[in-house]
Amino acid sequence: MRIPRPRISITSKLSLLLLIFVLIFYGTIVHVFLHIQKMMSISEEIVSINNVVANQSKILIENLLEMDANAKKYSLLKKAVYKEYFETARTNFNTSLLTINHLKGREYTAPAVFSLFLDEYTEHIDAMASNSVEHPEHIYWVDENTLNTWLALLVQLRDLNQSQIEQALIIIHDRTLQSTRNGLLGFGLSVITSFFGVWFVSKSIIRPLKQLTHGLRTLSQGNYTNEIQVTSKDEFHDLAVAYNEMSGELREQENLRADFIATLSHEIRTPLSSIKESVNIIAEEVLGKVNDKQHKFLTIASSELSRITELLNHLMHVSMLESRKSDAKIEIIDPIQLVQVCVKGFTSSAELKNITFRYDFNKNSGKIKGQREELQQIFTNIIGNALKFSPADRGIAISVLKAENSGYVQFNITDEGPGVPESEKNLIFNKYYRSKSVRKHMDGVGLGLYISRKIIQTMGGTITVSNNPNGGCSFSVVLPRA
Repeated sequence: MRIPRPRISITSKLSLLLLIFVLIFYGTIVHVFLHIQKMMSISEEIVSINNVVANQSKILIENLLEMDANAKKYSLLKKAVYKEYFETARTNFNTSLLTINHLKGREYTAPAVFSLFLDEYTEHIDAMASNSVEHPEHIYWVDENTLNTWLALLVQLRDLNQSQIEQALIIIHDRTLQSTRNGLLGFGLSVITSFFGVWFVSKSIIRPLKQLTHGLRTLSQGNYTNEIQVTSKDEFHDLAVAYNEMSGELREQENLRADFIATLSHEIRTPLSSIKESVNIIAEEVLGKVNDKQHKFLTIASSELSRITELLNHLMHVSMLESRKSDAKIEIIDPIQLVQVCVKGFTSSAELKNITFRYDFNKNSGKIKGQREELQQIFTNIIGNALKFSPADRGIAISVLKAENSGYVQFNITDEGPGVPESEKNLIFNKYYRSKSVRKHMDGVGLGLYISRKIIQTMGGTITVSNNPNGGCSFSVVLPRA
């Protein structure tokens, strides 16, 4: 037993895709932000602690040497000024010690060398203070070995602090590289996710929409055989299923209607022909004399019977086209000669309205292949419409040219009539459609252009209509060359 795939709606797919993108994008931002925050913390520690220790250790070394130098000068020369210099240096030295010692409040842990130096220096200061009470004229200073030991401890403090700064800078550099690398990785994943999202939207939304749009256009043109295949289990699949069901029902209804019209037309043609023949026999006075009034009504009846017969012929032709049962002979035809033959049939009608035909024929346009009767019907329909809608004393332009694609021949029929309303340009080729502006005062059943397009499409060509800037419209027929 086959387990059906779970249904996932388009909203769920887009939400999941957006969630993945948001997680990658903002996850990258948070990761980089944490690294930057850590680097700022290290930088702040360097600025607020290690730089202070570096400056103060330098001051300690300088003042320690200055105290030693002034103490020796005072011992030799006994000048008070050297004692004052000594006290100033000692004050600066003590201030620097206090500054470093107060850094403990900023979570600074002093190295052991500083604690050792501080203990020895404090012990010496206490001894120096007690001796100064008994002999204030003397400066009790340390010997050379103690001085060298203290200098070594202070230099070691400075070097340790410099080493901490270098290690912190290395950490900052490593975190910078890691942040850059992770940021680029996150950005790359975001770009990949975006491309995947575009591909997903194209596959899951745009492509089914194009299929549905194409299906609806073919459906509006009377083609009910096109089925839409949407494999995704979402709303578009439901829409495609509904479209296919509707298309199938319309196809069945159209087949029933076509069969009904074909059967009805066939059944009516025989008695209609008998009636027409009887009317003609009476009108020709084969059965006896008829007066003028009777002859008038018989002529009207014969004309109406001819019109109904022509309508039935159109209906039969439509059924024949849709069933693909036509077995007419295929010929190689000169398009210029074909158009000239069709125009000759409208000579008298054009003279009545004083309409002239203008020609633009390219003799190198090539020849076409098809059924002569059907091709004549195409151009008879189009030229007849142009003549019908053109005002008197105007002209109709007909051209036969080589199409832009050299494998085709293009026919253009341009009139100077009212043109085709923009809202009806896609409807005039539909079966039984007639423009709202002519329904009340012009005869017709709306099959001429439908039959023409059907024949043209069967031959692998196209027919289009466009309105001209100066009035009127142009029908363009493109047929493949033989």
